[in-house]
Amino acid sequence: MKSAAPAGRLAGLLDSVEDASGSAWRAWAKRAAVWSAPALFSALETYTFSRGMPEPPALWRVLAAQVPAWYVWLPLTPWLARLAAREPLSPPRPRPVLVHLAACLGVGALFAGVYAVTTAVFMPMPGRETAWAARWLQVWWGWLPMMGMAYATVLAVASATRASQRARDSERQAAALAVQLAESRLLALQTQLQPHFLFNTLNAIVVLVRERETEEAARMLVLLSDLLRQLLQQGATQEVSLRDEVAVLSRYLELQQLRFADRLRVEWAVEPDALEARVPHLVLQPLAENALRHGIGMRSAAGVLRIRARRRGDALELTVSDDGPGLPPDFDLEAASGIGLSNTRARLSQLYGEAGQLRVANAEGQGTVATVLLPWRSMPGTARVAHG
Repeated sequence: MKSAAPAGRLAGLLDSVEDASGSAWRAWAKRAAVWSAPALFSALETYTFSRGMPEPPALWRVLAAQVPAWYVWLPLTPWLARLAAREPLSPPRPRPVLVHLAACLGVGALFAGVYAVTTAVFMPMPGRETAWAARWLQVWWGWLPMMGMAYATVLAVASATRASQRARDSERQAAALAVQLAESRLLALQTQLQPHFLFNTLNAIVVLVRERETEEAARMLVLLSDLLRQLLQQGATQEVSLRDEVAVLSRYLELQQLRFADRLRVEWAVEPDALEARVPHLVLQPLAENALRHGIGMRSAAGVLRIRARRRGDALELTVSDDGPGLPPDFDLEAASGIGLSNTRARLSQLYGEAGQLRVANAEGQGTVATVLLPWRSMPGTARVAHG
C-alpha cells in the first residue's frame, strides 16, 4: 500500500511529460506546415525557370537544394516570438529597432549559409564555381528582401497572437470579476434579508411573553427553530426549488398566524408543476411580510393572505396578495425604500436582469397584489417531474 502514492505520482508525472511532449510535437508540426509553403513555392518556381536550361535539374534536386534553408526558421520562430515580446516595436524606440535589424540580418545569414551549401551540393553550376564565402555573400544579399518580409511576418503574427491572448485574458478576468461582484452583492442582499424578518419574529415572541401567552410563545420558538434549521441548511444558496421556498414560507406564516391569532387566514394556490421551478431563496417571505404589515395589520377584522404560483409560457408567476386597504395614492415602487421591496428588486435584477420583474399594484376590489415574474427554469434532475 505504501507504494501506491509514489506510483500514482510517477504515473501523473509520466502523463504530464507525455502531454508536454505531444504538445511540443504538435507545435513543431504546425511550424513545419507553415514554413513548407514558401519552401515548396520557392522550389517550384526555381524548377519552372530551370526547365529552359540545356540540362534542367531533376525535381528532387531542386527540392533538396531549396527546402532545407527555409526550415532554418523552424527552431527560430518561437525564439523570435519571445524576442518580439521582450523588444516590442511599438512605440518606436531605437533599441528594439536595432535589435530586430540585427536579428533579421543574422537569420538571413544563417539562411544564406544553408542555401549556399545545399545548392552547391544538389544544383552545382558547371563553369560558375565560386568560393564558398563569395557564394554565401551573394545568396545573403540576394535573399535579404525576402528574409526581411519573412521576419516582418513572424513579428506581425507573434504580436497579433500576443494581443489576442491578452484580450482573452482580460475578458476572462473581467468575467470572473463580474461573477464575483454579482455573488458578493447577492450574498450581501440575502444577509440583509434574513436578520430582518428574524428580528421581527423575535419581537413578536417578546410581545407574547410580556402578555403571558406562554404556550403561543413556546410554539413560536419551536417554529422559529425549524425555520432557522431550514435557512442554515440552504446557507448562501441563491436559488432553490419553489417547493423548498414554500416550506420556508409556510413555517414563517405559521409563526405569523400565532401572532395574529384568528385575524389571519392563508390561502395557497400553487400549481404542482411549479413546485420544481427555480426561484430566488427567500423571494416570497418579504412580500408576505409586507402584506401582513401594510395590509392585514392595518385591518381590525380578519384578513386573507393569498399565495399563488403558476407557469405562464416561459415564465413563472408568483403572486402575494392581501385584502387590506391597498396602496396609498402616491405609492411609487421605484422610490420604495423598505428593505422587503427594494431588496427583492435588487436581487431579481442581479439574478435575471430584465427578465426578473417585480410589480406591486392595487388588487381588484380591495387590497394589494405583489407579482414576481421569473424565467421558467426547473431544478436539475426534475424536468420529468415538472412536466408530468
